[in-house]
Amino acid sequence: MNRNTLLDRSSLTARQLLFVILFLNSLAITVAITQAVILDKSPQFYFEEIGHGGYITVISALQLLITGVISGLIFRIVKYTRKLHKTRFFWLIVALICLFLAVDDVLGIHESLDRWFHNLLQLQVTELTDLVDDLIVGSYLIGFLIYVACQWQVIQAFNPAFGWFKAGFILAAVMVLLDILSNNTLFISQVIDDQALIRQIREWLGVVEDSAKIFAEGLFVVGVYHCRQIAKAHSNNS
Repeated sequence: MNRNTLLDRSSLTARQLLFVILFLNSLAITVAITQAVILDKSPQFYFEEIGHGGYITVISALQLLITGVISGLIFRIVKYTRKLHKTRFFWLIVALICLFLAVDDVLGIHESLDRWFHNLLQLQVTELTDLVDDLIVGSYLIGFLIYVACQWQVIQAFNPAFGWFKAGFILAAVMVLLDILSNNTLFISQVIDDQALIRQIREWLGVVEDSAKIFAEGLFVVGVYHCRQIAKAHSNNS
């Protein structure tokens, strides 16, 4: 029995990794909410930007970074695998996108783009124009889905892992929707007049939104992990 076979048998399955990630993400989210409530802070406090104490954002960026690194490893494998050679550029692009999103999570690039957009068009900040940064995040998602659709036939060898990505994209879409709803009072104020209640709803919607984001990213980690297993299996057989 060769060394590669031993490594493959000793590695986690995608389903086992899913359980690990679900447990760790659930634990982190529960601790963040509980800690905030105990300290009489907003339930969203530890979900804010890194500079404001939001350590959940660190977990988010880390998961995106891991997804990017694994995608880069897949690129290295398929580059030398005849059957999967055509997918090499797809995985290189995915790796670069994930690394960009990790940096965006830490530095808030989409928020800087929002401010640049307002300055460029000399727009006054209103509840409507305040949604621009949310729309930018939504455009990330739509743009990537369009890219995947264009590469659909090329990446069919990785079909067994598509279920993880489908679930992740559904959660990501939920995240964008909740981000739009919780960003300001534009929509909530249409049905509720109590300002204190509106504030509480926005805070909890923000918690659910960021939780959906964390779990979506976890599913992406599982998805690319499964794809790497598929790539390794093809490389061993080529």
